[in-house]
Amino acid sequence: MIVLRLLVVGASGRTGVHVVEQALGHGHDVTAFVRDAADASAARDGLRVVAGDVADPTALARAVEGQDAVISVLAPGRGEAPRIYADGTANLVRVMTAQGIDRLVVASAAGMGGHKRELPLRYQALLMLPRLRRDYAAMEDMEGDVILSDLDWTIVRAAALSNRSRTGHYRVVEGPVVPGGTRIARGDLAALLLKCAETDRYARQVVAVAY
Repeated sequence: MIVLRLLVVGASGRTGVHVVEQALGHGHDVTAFVRDAADASAARDGLRVVAGDVADPTALARAVEGQDAVISVLAPGRGEAPRIYADGTANLVRVMTAQGIDRLVVASAAGMGGHKRELPLRYQALLMLPRLRRDYAAMEDMEGDVILSDLDWTIVRAAALSNRSRTGHYRVVEGPVVPGGTRIARGDLAALLLKCAETDRYARQVVAVAY
């Protein structure tokens, strides 16, 4: 396996920590982009930690420089507006384009792109909640920025995330929704994101993942 210089944006989040640990386990040189400078204490062999705000292109540029690939698992923190999905990703796309870094893998959500009606009914009902409606609107804008870019991108639309143990077994389909799929463990989502970043698999494609 080729060793990558890999940037993980949103590395201190609940999915991001899985991506970082698995990437280190594969022997990659990992840069973790985190919100809080206190997280910089997590730096160790193979892991560089850069603290900054995705709303700040200068901070992002420091983290992006010299990378082979970028995995984005951006998500709003407690009390943070969902626009972080769109605004942070737009900055990331601009910085990567300016620096000539092509490979971008982005975590998104099942049912995006006008496909909510293809989700199970109980899932559709949850998406009527105001917060989730705002999240989806921001993620729609996020996906648009990625798809319209000149980057070598992959968008992974995940089913509802759980904190259960990684199984190593999941379904991936080229499209918006895994039929009947409602859940995916964060560790399994991380494994797929990393697999995409390590290869050209699903380049310039949207895929969905669930059990």
